[in-house]
Parts: sequence; C-alpha cells; structure tokens
Amino acid sequence: MSVTSTAVEPERRDLGGATWWTRLGARWLDAVVGALTGATYVFLLAPIVVVVVFSLTRSASGFKWTGFTLDWYRQLLEETQLLHSLRVSLTVGLMAAALSVLVGLLAAFAMARRRFVGKPAFTGMVLMPLVVPELVMATSLLIMLTRANVALGYASLVLGHVIITLPYAALIQLAGISGLNKEVEEAAADLGATPRQTILLVIVPQLLPAMLTAFIFAFLVSFDDIVMSTFLSGVGTTMMPVHIYSMLKLGVSPVVNALGTILVALTLLLTVTTGVRQATVQLRRG
Repeated sequence: MSVTSTAVEPERRDLGGATWWTRLGARWLDAVVGALTGATYVFLLAPIVVVVVFSLTRSASGFKWTGFTLDWYRQLLEETQLLHSLRVSLTVGLMAAALSVLVGLLAAFAMARRRFVGKPAFTGMVLMPLVVPELVMATSLLIMLTRANVALGYASLVLGHVIITLPYAALIQLAGISGLNKEVEEAAADLGATPRQTILLVIVPQLLPAMLTAFIFAFLVSFDDIVMSTFLSGVGTTMMPVHIYSMLKLGVSPVVNALGTILVALTLLLTVTTGVRQATVQLRRG
C-alpha cells in the first residue's frame, strides 16, 4: 500500500503543476486576445471619432482644434456641388440596391430551388464580381459602353453598381431562402393558394428580413464605391466619394467632416432601427 501511494503522489503533484501552468497560460492568452481586440476596435473607431470631433472645430484646416463651433454644418448647406453629388449617390445607391435585391432574389431562388444544366457556371457568374478586381470590371464596362455609344450618366452608374452589389444581395437572400420551411408552402398549396398567392403571402413575408438586409448592404456598397463611380460617371453625375476625393487634394475641409458626421449618425440610426425591428419580430415569433 505504501509503495503504491508513494508512486501515485508525485504523479498527482505533476498533474497539479500542469493544471496551474495551463490556467496561467489561458489567462495570458485571454489577456492578449482582449488587448488585440481592444486595439482593433480603437483602430477601426478612432478615425470616426476624429471626424466627429474635428467637425466641431473653428479651424479651417480640418484637423486643428481651436474652439467649438457648429458653423461648418451651416456652411455644408451652402456647398451646392457637394450636396448635388450626395443626391447623385443616394439616387444611384437606391436604384442599384433595389435592382440588386430583385435580380438577386431570382438568382438565389434559381441556385437554391432549381436544377438545370449549367447551374455551377450560373452560380459562378453571379458571384464572379467578388473575385474579379473592380478596376478590371470598371475598365471593361467603360470600353463596352463607349463602343456602344452609350452616354455616361445615371444609367451607366446604376449598371456598374448593380454588377458589384448583386453577389452580396444574392448570397444574403440565398441564406434566407435556405431557411424557409417548405412545409408551409405545401400547406398553402393544399389550401388552394395559387403560386402567385404563395409567393406574395407566404414566401415574401418570411424573406423580408433577408431582403431588407440585402438592400441595406447593397446600398452601402454602392454608396461607398469610388472605382466604378470614377470610370462610369458623366457630366453632372459625379458621386460623393469621387467629389470628396477631389476636394481632399486641396486639403481637408471641416465641411467634409461635418458631412461625414451626419452620415455616421444616419448609419447608426439605420442600424439600430433595423436591429430593433428584427429583435421585435423574433420576440413575436418566439
């Protein structure tokens, strides 16, 4: 009995030491991961904070604090070219997002519910803009439109932005379609619902969260795009990112910071509203 106990005790002490070192290593790992996560958030959020803070400075240099003022927000209303580019971006973004959601919904249904010859090729074509450099797509589209004698303007911008936003809209709605309950559709058909009624009254209500998410994401991608917008914009259709980039060549104006602050506030408001709405829908279902 004594021999056995003496042989087991060192082994238990070794296991206890290994457990202590394991816990210490896990704590250090948690601390490192926490520090890296915090640094990442600071790196991502610091530019936004800087833009908001320096939209309130009196200095015209843009990044020099000399006192508090709201004059740049008032002056923003006098920047007619900047506001016109904002209207162009909103118009193109809304049109491109709507078309992307519609076409992406049809493509997602084809990828999820249909079997046909060339389906892998079709899926690859829909998702190709995710892997092809946007510069290549913009150049190719510009050459094609120029050869076809198509004037650059709203039509060319919407076409180009639909190309780059379609994959996101299709993938988001494909995930929504994959989660649909086919038994509900079959029950509706058994109760006498026509295919049109099944789509409008059964399928679309279930897909509304995915469609709304796809619309918002497509709009944000279109609104922030600069490569496609630079190549396909015509006279009087300069989009806001391109216009701001041209303004930055002459120095950063606090007016740009004021506009950025307003856009950040609207984005946060839209995100919070969407999150609250989806949470409300989940609570009603649950």
